[in-house]
Amino acid sequence: SALILDKNMLIGISFGLAACVLWGFTYLLPLLLPDYPTTYISVARGIVMGVTALAGLALQRQYLKQVNLKDWNTAFWLTLIGNLIQPWCLFSAVQYAGVALAATFFGLIPVLVALIANERDKRKGKKYLPLSKLILPLSVIFIGLILANFEGLINVLEDYKSNPNFLIGVIYSVLSTAMWTWYPIRNADWLLDHPKISPVFFTSMQCSLLLPFGIVLYVALWLFSGDLKELFGPSPFAFIGWSLFAGVVCSFGATALWNAMSQKVPTAVAGPMLVFETIFSVTWGCVYARAFPTATLFIGMVLLVSGVVYTLMLFNSLNEPVVSEAESSAGGM
Repeated sequence: SALILDKNMLIGISFGLAACVLWGFTYLLPLLLPDYPTTYISVARGIVMGVTALAGLALQRQYLKQVNLKDWNTAFWLTLIGNLIQPWCLFSAVQYAGVALAATFFGLIPVLVALIANERDKRKGKKYLPLSKLILPLSVIFIGLILANFEGLINVLEDYKSNPNFLIGVIYSVLSTAMWTWYPIRNADWLLDHPKISPVFFTSMQCSLLLPFGIVLYVALWLFSGDLKELFGPSPFAFIGWSLFAGVVCSFGATALWNAMSQKVPTAVAGPMLVFETIFSVTWGCVYARAFPTATLFIGMVLLVSGVVYTLMLFNSLNEPVVSEAESSAGGM
């Protein structure tokens, strides 16, 4: 039955859910560190990821002989676009056009990844779903997304005429969405092409390249922005502590879990799973604020989960053995 996921799919989805729980927590960092600009939080997290990655490379150095310069080049572009440029575009989108609009654009990514990856599988001769079967679950995800951000979107659309930077925010939102749509597809391509290489090692490859960029950016920010008087700001213990937790657990750990999932499930399945990052970020936000979600937010979340579950069932059905008419009639005798 399509309701019963095969073992590989179930393990992969468990990894993906765990990754989204951890990624969702990172949205609390600006609230936990209110005295720090988001750029410092983002760069510090990247530095910690880089240091953690060096340890990962050392512990799994047996894989170093199995990768070449082309693989390192892939890791470089993935981490440059996915971990540095894309977050900057997302932060800029929030700054210029508001959280709701940026979140709605960002929420389109699961739908786009599913459609693009499914079409690519079709062209490569792999198992795929007809577009007609995907329209319903992806439409449910899209409607859920709009409802989840409904109140914020209404405020954004009411205020856009008085916001001279609104169009700039939209441009940043589009760029951020395009980059994060490209990232999971290209990332999964490499992982599926290298099934014998540890997904944790590939995470280490990518994140290790963040270290030199992160150190240079942090020092430049501190020297030229004037936002912080001290190198580690007004609350150094809290800043370093949350940066370590976010970098090691919520970023490196989450990315490793996501990469482990990407080796076990079709890329078109990984796309809808990104919805859970949004769901858990909202859940963590409600926990932090000690508040219940609004009615539209709750309905939106239910629709998002329903759409993802339905999509997973459809893709899982591709793995079911086809029973011929002869076998079917023989089984009934």
